[in-house]
Amino acid sequence: MACKECYSDEHRITPLVGPEDCLRTHRQYVCSTCGRCICVDVGEKGARCFQPFGSFEIAKLYLRSAEALCRDICGIYELKDKRGWTRYRIFRSKDDLRACLAKDHNVKCDPIEPLFISKNYSPPGSKQMRALKEPEVTRYLEEMGEKKRS
Repeated sequence: MACKECYSDEHRITPLVGPEDCLRTHRQYVCSTCGRCICVDVGEKGARCFQPFGSFEIAKLYLRSAEALCRDICGIYELKDKRGWTRYRIFRSKDDLRACLAKDHNVKCDPIEPLFISKNYSPPGSKQMRALKEPEVTRYLEEMGEKKRS
């Protein structure tokens, strides 16, 4: 069953790429319900949660981190370009989506409605967005490994 806070039914699925490095060096959103960690680090290209994703399912894994960074409800939208690729991207509002579409005329979103949007926003707790301590990283990685073996 999907977590009511972070929307995932796999509580140790993230980080997807370079999990050990991400958990050790990036700030994480720690779900207070299931304990899943989601990267909320903001680098040169912005936060991972605002980059295009190859699937709706992966975008949904990062939705809560986008909401925590924006401090508001966000939605997942399906974008298609003229070459035929489809990507899924998180936006805070339809206005933000429209601004993105205005910059890139090769990309369309039809209809301009989110595929998924949470019903209400709850702000993160004061200790939910933070760097993890070494014992937390070790335990989380062990639990990720256990999940992969089962």
